[in-house]
Amino acid sequence: MKKSATGKPAVLSLVLLAGPASPQTDPPAAPPPFVDVTEASNIAFQVGYTRPYLVREPRAVTESTFGGAAAGDCDNDGDIDLFITYGNTGGPDGGGGPNRLYLNQLAEQGNGLLFEDIAEQAGVANTRPDGRNNDRHSGPAFADMDGDGDLDLFLGGVHDDPSKIYENQGRCLFTDVTSNSPDIENMLATHTISAGFGDYDLDGDLDMFLTHWATRDRVYGAYVDGAVQLLETDHLWRNESDESGIRFVNVSEETGISGLSWSTRALDFYVWPQDADFTFTATFARINDDPWPDIAIAADFGTTQLAINNGDGTFRSLDNAVLGTAQYGMGSALGDIDNDGDLDWFVTSILGPGDESLDLEPWGNRLYTNDGSGLIDDTARLGVADGSWGWGACFLDIDNDSDLDIYHTNGWSEPYLGHQVWQTPHARAFLMNAAGTYTEQAQALGLAEMTSGRGVVCADFDNDGDTDILEITDAPGNSARLWENRTAAAGRNFLRVKLEGLPPNTEAAGARIIAVTGDTTQMREIMIGSNYTSQNPTVQIFGLDSSTTVDELLVEWPATNGGAGPVQLGTRLTGPIAASQPGQTLVITQPELAPP
Repeated sequence: MKKSATGKPAVLSLVLLAGPASPQTDPPAAPPPFVDVTEASNIAFQVGYTRPYLVREPRAVTESTFGGAAAGDCDNDGDIDLFITYGNTGGPDGGGGPNRLYLNQLAEQGNGLLFEDIAEQAGVANTRPDGRNNDRHSGPAFADMDGDGDLDLFLGGVHDDPSKIYENQGRCLFTDVTSNSPDIENMLATHTISAGFGDYDLDGDLDMFLTHWATRDRVYGAYVDGAVQLLETDHLWRNESDESGIRFVNVSEETGISGLSWSTRALDFYVWPQDADFTFTATFARINDDPWPDIAIAADFGTTQLAINNGDGTFRSLDNAVLGTAQYGMGSALGDIDNDGDLDWFVTSILGPGDESLDLEPWGNRLYTNDGSGLIDDTARLGVADGSWGWGACFLDIDNDSDLDIYHTNGWSEPYLGHQVWQTPHARAFLMNAAGTYTEQAQALGLAEMTSGRGVVCADFDNDGDTDILEITDAPGNSARLWENRTAAAGRNFLRVKLEGLPPNTEAAGARIIAVTGDTTQMREIMIGSNYTSQNPTVQIFGLDSSTTVDELLVEWPATNGGAGPVQLGTRLTGPIAASQPGQTLVITQPELAPP
């Protein structure tokens, strides 16, 4: 049951006044809280990738990865900007063309739902050396890789096109510095799908994890006694940036990540031997609550896994067979849905017709709740399995009522699968109800557009206190869908919080913010990760419902490895802390660690 600011159940009183009888008329329907503002936003493009002809698996890579978006304040003016991958074709069949770098015009024109494309002058429109042609990219991500206070840009390459690292020179102007990381420039993986950033070794800077769905094992190793012997994969990258610039080194083998990847190989659901990497989405997150970031990896064909950080520079796999219930793990969202102080994990998958010849039935999304001792598959109780063919996902408080809802894109249009049920699905919006379970409400919310989507960004683009949604689709004409959330205008209160971390981790990845209001305690962890080929910004919004203040705010800052063990500082703000007004953000700066 929802509670008021006093902690008592909220009661709605309705007083009827006697008066002359009048004809019964239905009241006008309330407008949905989400409104499609794409046309007015100036976001316009059509995804277009060259697709290998009549080769199923490479073609499936393209169908899986079209459209990616990075979100963050790349020009440091206080609003959320967007980088969107475009493609490499320019013909009528594929659309395509240069990438987009959309600067949010809130600071310039007072309109946070209006964007200006500056990709060409920023140096990221076309990624080939001639500056006039583009490669095929996926999984863009903004992160401050060199710790200088502005957001740099990573782009994954697919179909053997190169991955790229762009250093922000200030004001969202970029220089290609990929050559400073030879391991990235010479990466073996044929497809890089999504990117996530976090400080796995607690040395203060941001390391990187990359996923490589449909990359064959043979690119990593050699045949030994008739079988592929896996060598170092291209998953985990340690940040070794210095005065010379941004630099990443492949540490997948020495950290045990390559071995964990190899351990997933088995017969898949179709009784075919797996001989490829099927990772889709990875996020650094403190799943087991210690200061060391773990890595949650959503992956296809039963290979979803959780890499637990041992605290000594290596990882082990979570020994929990429940993760195998994520049959076709694709998108990922992590958040504290039950307000018990730890992270729960939502993984998108497929719900649809089974294959009787293989006794196979795709049973849908998975939601794993964290009880402090491990993960439990709580999907059936929570009611979130039916997502059709799910992709990018977000936890967000859609209606600012102080609990986390779920939005995810879906769709698949490849005719060779023979199943038409996925041809025209709409996105899913699961709202948490009074019982603590979920009800699908996309239609009522105005989000039931019938498009095939992949990436999704959930962000308060207009700084009015509620979370707007950008979906990247394959729709003809315009591949974007931007929905404005108008919940804040309906009177639900909120607190918007931004953390300023100590360099080089300037966005405080790995920090936790705990907000206490009455008997409700909400927790957010700062993650620079992927929803699936896309990312959210790191500014956090806490829905407060009717409460006008927060009683207490606690920040657990990212730990640093002090040699004898990690050292973690906290900041406590005691209330009452006033709810934010539109345009306001509470900025909290990480304190310096006192010398021993």
